Amino acid sequence: MKRLLIAISAALAPATFAMAQTTAPASAPATKVAVATPPPYTPVRWTENYAYLKDPTLRTDLFDPIKYIPLGADGFYLSLGGQLRERYENFDDANFGAVPADDDGYFLHRGLFHADFQLGPVFRVFGQYKFALEDGENGGPRAADADESDIQQLFADARLPLGGKDSVTLRFGRQDLAYGAQRLISPLDWTNTRRTFEGFKASTVTGNNTLDAFWVRPVIVDKEEPNDGDDDTSFAGVYNTLALPTVFEGGGTKLEVYGLALNKTKTSASGVQGAVAVDSDTYTVGARFSSAPKPFDFDVEGAYQFGQFDTSTISAWSFAMEAGYTCFPAPLKPRAFIGFDIASGDDNPTDGNFNRFNQLFPLGHLYFGYIDAIGRQNIIDVHPGFDLTLAEKASWAQKLTLRTEYHLFWRESTADGVFNAGGGLLRASGGSDESYIGSEIDLLLTWQIDRHTQAYFGWSHFFAGDFIQDTGPSEDIDFLYGALQFTF
Repeated sequence: MKRLLIAISAALAPATFAMAQTTAPASAPATKVAVATPPPYTPVRWTENYAYLKDPTLRTDLFDPIKYIPLGADGFYLSLGGQLRERYENFDDANFGAVPADDDGYFLHRGLFHADFQLGPVFRVFGQYKFALEDGENGGPRAADADESDIQQLFADARLPLGGKDSVTLRFGRQDLAYGAQRLISPLDWTNTRRTFEGFKASTVTGNNTLDAFWVRPVIVDKEEPNDGDDDTSFAGVYNTLALPTVFEGGGTKLEVYGLALNKTKTSASGVQGAVAVDSDTYTVGARFSSAPKPFDFDVEGAYQFGQFDTSTISAWSFAMEAGYTCFPAPLKPRAFIGFDIASGDDNPTDGNFNRFNQLFPLGHLYFGYIDAIGRQNIIDVHPGFDLTLAEKASWAQKLTLRTEYHLFWRESTADGVFNAGGGLLRASGGSDESYIGSEIDLLLTWQIDRHTQAYFGWSHFFAGDFIQDTGPSEDIDFLYGALQFTF
């Protein structure tokens, strides 16, 4: 795989990165008004389609000239883009006061730059370069903070038509994966280094249905050397998404059904469950149903796991839901919501059954608090909150929102420990029969200044509960952060 990435990189290198200069016609028929809506920026970036910019009259943005650079034949073009992000984080007692170094303020710098070669209606090559740097962190960067220079994505596509708008796309190479609400599979854009995989994916689109099948291995981040895939971990799955436009009309209703297989060996760098590396075969079956028929919205997802964990038989489960109501006529468009997440813990480490849910490759902090003290393992989390739209379509802001959320955490099983967002053991189970872990309040102000520029500022506080107080240092945690991000 490493040789393939080098070969494709060499193929991309000679391409021109010069901006194409375009000028609107001197006059146009008064009856024709060219209107185009640019695609939204997404974390993976390869979902964006700029073919409409072939018509120069539709170019309205400063970066449109590099979004469609013709490469000769019709349908052959190059699209360039990127993102720069600067974030400051400050923790006070990040590990409940266990060590003085937990009082820490530091900067995280990240850049992502991509080139998307559309080679006619069938072939495509997509490459994305990344740097992720840290400055000022006590004890040096965490694993998720630094990756000095590497390839985030580099893959080739072949799109085969099946008639009409139906098609199957075959993809091979290094690629980000994002499915559903990203509870189990996410590129983890919050972290500085992000997550990616390498392998094969086939995506079949037929009508309102999209069926993906993939077989990949996670990429291990080495902050100073080229990253490579984990030879001892295999991750495969089938993920089906069915759009249901006539159910709750206008709600964007979807039904997602999936089956996933995670196979690890004892030597796997990513094969750690609760700080113990073992051979394991974890199979996950699940479903998600979501819709937003105004003024309501809801999202329900459940999953069951089986397989083998060392010599024990796996039987684990998780359930998550969120429901909200938005008062559209009211000032600030307040949305009240409540979420509930539960994932099983191991009831008895000696009974031959392993009941702790494996959270796979999740986006954790969106569901369990921005401090990332808690992950989707042996957890019960009730989290009410509300969103406010403070400004919208103003001269100084496309949108300004405030989100407030309060989490209440318990252990699902008092025989098992508490695990953080990365799956590591936060506190072992011994020493306390208490189930209440604590609570967290999150405040997040998001300022979408324009299409390209976003700023956000947040503060979170974790109130240590009975279990944390019984099992070690128990200072409350404070987390303050802010970021400025520019995307093009």
